[in-house]
Amino acid sequence: MANEDLIYRITRAVYDRLGNTVNDTTVEQLVTDIYKQVETRPSASDGAARLDSTEGSSARMVISVFGLDHPGIVAGVSQILAEASCSIIDINQTVVQGKFAMVIIADTKRARESTAELKDRLRSEGEKLGVRIYAQREDLFNAMHRI
Repeated sequence: MANEDLIYRITRAVYDRLGNTVNDTTVEQLVTDIYKQVETRPSASDGAARLDSTEGSSARMVISVFGLDHPGIVAGVSQILAEASCSIIDINQTVVQGKFAMVIIADTKRARESTAELKDRLRSEGEKLGVRIYAQREDLFNAMHRI
């Protein structure tokens, strides 16, 4: 079974059990914990679970930033990624009538901290900058947005 399909099925099962009003962060944590348990089990075909690059990667993060435009937003987010030794793979930002929106795909393979720590730092920086920052592993992002 493809990893994205497995994550999708786990996510769907969690939402079915807990309802659609459950906090997305709680769902993400549950799906991550369950997936880690399943991922460590050897598969029948090759003895190890493999990640298909078309499904998204657990070593990449999708970071979305929204708020009112002002100087320093890109610098603040990219500084955190640089300090954590994460590379920016892709970045797109726009300003529409004073509203700022940005999406970053970051490579976290060499990150000096866990995904949870990085997400907390980004969220905290967002509060300082007066914007909302959402960060999620790419594979989970892809699977959760299929629902």
